Amino acid sequence: MNKDLSHIQPPTHFKYKESQTILKQSYEFKCDNRIYFSESAHQDLFDHSYRLYVDVLSPIGKFGLGLDFNEVDAIYNQFIKPKVDHQILNETLPDMNTTAENIAMWIWDEFEQHLPENHHMYELQLFETDRHGVSLNQDTMNIKK
Repeated sequence: MNKDLSHIQPPTHFKYKESQTILKQSYEFKCDNRIYFSESAHQDLFDHSYRLYVDVLSPIGKFGLGLDFNEVDAIYNQFIKPKVDHQILNETLPDMNTTAENIAMWIWDEFEQHLPENHHMYELQLFETDRHGVSLNQDTMNIKK
């Protein structure tokens, strides 16, 4: 049953009040990866699944909206996904031990670098299994806003 909304007019105020919001998005990727536990001990992971949760601190704009979710997706799709999804992380990421901790910090930096002005990373979680993951936030990343 379709209802008629043609009588609805624009509000007199689009923004409820001056504030910020936290946009929450999630992504999944699979990759191959060699993790080092020392210079001689390592573990190889093949077709390993990661689950990524990204929270972006965004001011509420004049129409009562934060940053468009599509803009966050565009950053992930252009700058992060090509280097992690179905890749060998040791070849596509900076020269570092590709642990969940280091991968999460690299992803944080990529988002922070490409977010529009006045929008910032708030929190990031990267899970390497259903039960095991790492979390970053503005405090752990020493962000002063």
